[in-house]
Parts: sequence; C-alpha cells; structure tokens
Amino acid sequence: MTDISGNIYQRMVEEIEDYAIILLNCDGIIQNWNRGAQKIKGYTATEAIGKSFTMFYLPEDRASGLPQVLLRQAGAAGRAIHEGWRLRKDGKRFWGSTTLTAIHDSSGTVIGFSKVTHDLTEKKMADDRMAHTASELRKANNSLRKSEERFQRMVREVRDYAIILLDEKGNILNWNAGAEKIKGYTASEVIGLNFRIFYLPADQERGLPEQLIHMAEKEGRAVHEGWRLRKDGTAFWGSIVITALHNEEGSLIGFSKVTRDLTERKQAEDKLQEYLLTLEQQNRRLEQFAYVASHDLQEPLRKIRTFTDIIRIHRGNGEMVEKYFERIDASAHRMSELVASVLQYSRLEMATFETVDLDRVLDLAKEELVLPIEERNAVIEADTLPLISGIPIQLQQLFVNLLGNAIKFAEGQPIIRINVAEVQSREIPGAPASLKAGPCYAISFRDNGIGFDQQYAGQIFSMFQRLHPKHEYGGTGIGLSICKRIMENHGGFIRAESEEGSGSTFWIYFPYSD
Repeated sequence: MTDISGNIYQRMVEEIEDYAIILLNCDGIIQNWNRGAQKIKGYTATEAIGKSFTMFYLPEDRASGLPQVLLRQAGAAGRAIHEGWRLRKDGKRFWGSTTLTAIHDSSGTVIGFSKVTHDLTEKKMADDRMAHTASELRKANNSLRKSEERFQRMVREVRDYAIILLDEKGNILNWNAGAEKIKGYTASEVIGLNFRIFYLPADQERGLPEQLIHMAEKEGRAVHEGWRLRKDGTAFWGSIVITALHNEEGSLIGFSKVTRDLTERKQAEDKLQEYLLTLEQQNRRLEQFAYVASHDLQEPLRKIRTFTDIIRIHRGNGEMVEKYFERIDASAHRMSELVASVLQYSRLEMATFETVDLDRVLDLAKEELVLPIEERNAVIEADTLPLISGIPIQLQQLFVNLLGNAIKFAEGQPIIRINVAEVQSREIPGAPASLKAGPCYAISFRDNGIGFDQQYAGQIFSMFQRLHPKHEYGGTGIGLSICKRIMENHGGFIRAESEEGSGSTFWIYFPYSD
C-alpha cells in the first residue's frame, strides 16, 4: 500500500453517500459515522457514535443474537457477509447488504471491525417480483477516520470489492486485496498506471474511462456497469462507482473507485434473456402450426370431401368416378407430404454438437439429390468448405434443401456456385441481435434460377409461404422454414438476395466456435 495520507482516506469514506461505512470496537460499539450511514439509517453522528450497532437490527434478530453471531463470524473467519431487513431511525425497514471485516493490529489481534452497509431495498423488491435473485450490489471504500494505519488496514483487508484511489488524471495510487482478487494484478504491477487498463480496447478507443472521470468530477459520482479486463485478458462484468474527492477548500484531489464483480448476475440475466427469446420463437412457431392446422392441412381434406360428394352424385358414370378417385388419391398424397413436412419441422430440436466437415456434408447432400442432379444435368461448384461445430444430420438437411431449391427453380441447366468468406457479424445485413458478435463463416449458394422480387426475401422463410403455384413448382412450402430453424439451432443466420429472372443467392452464417 502506498503512503496515502490519512486525511485523503478519511475524506474518501466521509464523502461516499451510497454506502454506510462505520468502525466498530470489539464489542460492536460505533466509533465513527459517514454521510452514507446518515443517509441510509437516518441517525446523525452524534446520535449514533457510542451506541451498539445492534440498534439497526429487527427485534427478532436481536432476540436471536444475530448481530453477535456476525461479529463472532467476522472475528473468526476475517469477515461476515449478510443481507436482511434493517431498521432506520424512523422505524422504517430497508434491505441492507452488510460486510463485517475484522481489523487486526500488527500482531494479528482483532482490534475492531469495519462495517459496510448498502441499501438494496429497491433491488430486493425487484428480485422478489421477478423471482430472480441478483445477490449483493456495491460495497464501498473501507477507510476509517482514526489513524492512517487503521484506514489502510480496513481497505486492504476487504476482498469482495476492488477499492482503489485515483489521482486527478485517473492514475492508480493504492491497491487492496479485493482489487488483486478481482483484477489479477499485484500492487507493484499496477500502482502508477492509469485505470483505463481495465477497460476493453473498444471502450478505451471511445474514451469511456475519461468520460466516467469527467462525469464524477462534474456530478460528484459516476455509476457504470460493463465488461472489464483482468490481467490474464479474461473479461468480467464489473459494477463500478467512481466518487470525486475534495479537500477542505472544495478543490478536486482525486477519486475513489469501487468495483464489484457481478459476472454471475450478468450471466444469469443473459440466460434469462435467451430463455425469453426462445419462448418468443416457440410462440411464433405455435402460431404458424395453428395456421397450418386451420388452413393448409385441411385443404386436402376439403378437396377429398368435395370429390366424395361428386362421386356419390355421379356414381353411375364410371369415367367420372375414376377421374375423381385419382384426384382423391392426389389430395391424400398431398396431405401425407404436408404431415411429413410438419413432423420433420417439429423434430428439429437441439442435439449434441460435434466437429462437422462441411465438404463431407456437401458430398452427402449431392448423393441424396443424385436423381434430380442427373436428370437436370446440374453443375455444382464449391470452394473448400470449413470445419464447424454442428449437428451433422441437420446440416445435411440444410444443404439438401438449398441445393434442391436451386435445381427445382432453374429453367435450363442448373448451375450452382458455393462460395466461402469470412465476415464480422456487425457487417451482416439484417443480422439478429442474438447472433454472436465476432467473425463468422459466410457461405453463399448462388444459382441461375428464376429468382424472385427482393421484397419477399423475408416472407419465404415462413412456413407454407410460396411465391409460385404448386402446379408449376412442387413441394410443401416448408423447406426454407426448416433451413431457418436449423440455422437458429446452430446460433447462425440465413438470408436471401434475388432479382426476378436473375437467379438467387442464399447466405448462411456460422459464428466461429470458441
């Protein structure tokens, strides 16, 4: 720990308003009081100093001995962390997150405790409504008002928060155990460097560290959450509070910076968002199935009923009866195709991923399409395709559908060209927010078919959406919706570019595997 004056440590603690930071003696008697303590608990320093910290606890917690238990735990283990309902001076309750940290003298004897409390009432109420716990939020700069050594020890021994002091330019002046635990640097490695080293290159480039310092200087404090960098290059989701520190004349003398690692909470929130997105997709699919059940799947049945009525009327006309029996058979065949396609679509669930050679997938797809390829004398040219992480049977189905469409919609000899490129996800037109940021394989299937108007490029991926009559081009109208769902299963994206009479290009994008 560098030799930072006791006066700066005292001001760092005194001027923080979002945390109640107090010092207790070994019996739990309050020795000092800061602005955060007065704001959160309602007592002035005169009213609180000299009283037992048990006065903040509910009667039932005092009766059960909870405050004493926490003191004993902190004394034995070095610290005690607890969340629960606490009492303000006016008798109102608030949900407090408290850390009791034992303070030791040079011989290792416990000489008191630091107590950091944060009012998490709003977060607690929000978590209760969402049935989702987000645990603790920020704790603050653990310095005391007495001797410089006590203030330094209090900050140094806190491990759940990175509590550091910055000069006016953002250069690091001190370092505590929590900072080393969260960020991975030792004090000797980091003191004297600018705090911007903890930010992602993109955030450094847009000047985020300087913006936060400026905000804290202008408004008194800056609060921010975002990805930060450890020494080993890994990222963590940090919640930070930067507080401006002033001398007696009111001049800026530096900043305190408190950081909490909330990676687990962030990951839980991201999983919840992913789950909600999946539910939304499932709802859309259910709506599509409802449409299928009410319309497309009933169409062949309506025809069969109509043809049956006609046969009853003309049962003596053998030629007419034979004709309508053929139509009944065609309608039944159509019904069978539709049911098979819907079942195929509904079974596209997630399966075990493995390394897949897309060149091999292409070969298998061409084997499956050997008859239409030979009948139409189709030409398929392809770059060397990459290895990806995927589900082999689904990827084969994807290639079969894309190649089959290209062959089906070619008026002359089908010529299909498959190209591979690397693109960044942010460069992909129409890419969904769910697409993983970073590089992707972009594989294009370009054909010389009849094409279509580009305004229908999104519509073609919906179930049973057809741009051409069934009697001109066969199929069930579900193939491209299957392709879309396969790409969603692989965390990818599919889109189409086309012009009537000039062929079509279907693009599929696979994010690089980790």
